[in-house]
Amino acid sequence: MGGRLLLQEYPHQGHIFPKAIQRFNMQGACSNWVEIDLSAIRHNLHVFQDVAMESGARLMPIIKSEAYGHGLVEIGRLLDQEGIWGLGISEIEEARLLRQAGVASSLFLLSGFPVDAVGEVIRLNLIPGICRIVELNILNSYCARKGVKGQPVHLKVDTGMGRLGFSRARFLEIMKMKASWPRLDFSGIYSHMPVADMPSDPFNMAQLMSFNSILTEASRAGWHFRWIHIANSAGFIHFEAARYNLVRPGLGIYGVYPGGTGQDILDLRPAMSFKSRIADIRRVPADTPIGYGHTFYTKRPSRIAVVPVGYDDGFMRSLSNRAEVLIHGTRCPVVGRICMKALMVDVSCLSSVNSGDEVVLLGRQGAESITIDELAQRAGSISYELMCLLGRLNLRIYL
Repeated sequence: MGGRLLLQEYPHQGHIFPKAIQRFNMQGACSNWVEIDLSAIRHNLHVFQDVAMESGARLMPIIKSEAYGHGLVEIGRLLDQEGIWGLGISEIEEARLLRQAGVASSLFLLSGFPVDAVGEVIRLNLIPGICRIVELNILNSYCARKGVKGQPVHLKVDTGMGRLGFSRARFLEIMKMKASWPRLDFSGIYSHMPVADMPSDPFNMAQLMSFNSILTEASRAGWHFRWIHIANSAGFIHFEAARYNLVRPGLGIYGVYPGGTGQDILDLRPAMSFKSRIADIRRVPADTPIGYGHTFYTKRPSRIAVVPVGYDDGFMRSLSNRAEVLIHGTRCPVVGRICMKALMVDVSCLSSVNSGDEVVLLGRQGAESITIDELAQRAGSISYELMCLLGRLNLRIYL
């Protein structure tokens, strides 16, 4: 397999690794594993940095949700050394793990913070994105009690996502009330682009115009933000006007093109692969039913390989009779329903195949490759969901 093996000792993921450890046989081989190519992530980061520099923007890579399944601490440590502005996270627990791992970069809470965790915001030196007035009140009061001055915050405005953030009217009220929070440094403002992966949608430009008008009103009131950000990966790729001076690439850092477009703009490399090995091969006659519900019958005498990957490993059941895998560099169809701990593959097209042969479910083998976008489309899902599932539910090996 190459590379080095790393079993992360995350307190909140202890349930994952006993399962992974049990999958090592007496020869030390693992039946299922996810490979993370750190050089691909570093390459993608530098691609974003090179383009961002042309706009005078800094990068805040998003590593929430286990870095989209790639590993919170490993990816956090890697990016921490690459001259970034900071890292985007969503939970206090993520901040604890990163600080314990020695990550010194700024950590930005994308979606506010639980008011009972206000002390951790200060202790862990976090920059909260503020989505509710109660967060301003609680944070300012805590800073006053502890003698903290100039705690940085970024205000989130909702310009079309309909999820979190202040409405335009509410934001204008906050501008007038700024003196109510003297312990806070309103150093940033941000929003989120919900349809940037559909660059032809006219809402994108309308949203940027709305965001710009809010910035104009703030400027007229004498309020100037040091950091302005709205662009996710798709916004960065497709809308130069969305870059401002800080951008938040997520999916693109892991080598995936949001919406499947942008290959002509950025050269990204996928970082995640998912692999297994054939557990058994069965020879069966024509008209043999395969799997639960008998949703597949062989059309000819066939060889059926059993692969120890199932929906318990994040390979979604909706991929039944739809997915293909790579064996000896050849695409072979998944047949029958995917089980909890296994799936079946028709390998009749291969001249030679044996138990123990490598199976690539995501990634490249020889000249062929299976992308996360292909898997997601066949599963009726999205690349984000599949990467999170595969990365969390399988042993990760870092190359």
